[in-house]
Amino acid sequence: MIKKALTCAVLMALIACGTQEVQNKNNTQTEVKNATSKIAAIQYPETKKSDVVDNYFETQVADPYRWLEDDMSEETADWVRAQNKVTADYLPQIPYRDELKASLKNLMDYEKVGAPFKEGNYIHTFIKMMVYKINMLFIAKKVKAKLKFS
Repeated sequence: MIKKALTCAVLMALIACGTQEVQNKNNTQTEVKNATSKIAAIQYPETKKSDVVDNYFETQVADPYRWLEDDMSEETADWVRAQNKVTADYLPQIPYRDELKASLKNLMDYEKVGAPFKEGNYIHTFIKMMVYKINMLFIAKKVKAKLKFS
């Protein structure tokens, strides 16, 4: 699963970078290959399996990880902590992590406009301006009017 997530993130970063010099592209590909080769070396904590089997319309269905469905148990919390430790130890090793983070931030950092709605004689809409990092309510009397802060 981490291989798929890493591959998707890398592809998004490469697409967002646009056209680059051939040398930069080769360096990026080498870094990706090196980072991907480290994935195989990750030692995940052992996950216990139970002998739970359900019978659905005379079909036996094994559910060895049912114990993980109890998200309030200490055993599940310990398992999550162990998995998080593996992730936290791995992520800082990614050589292009800062570039990827900057690229994704650039892709997501745009003004978002909500659907307008009418209340009384006014048209309202929420706009998330990335400068302010909050949703702002704008109100207008006409559809083509300039929006004002409320």
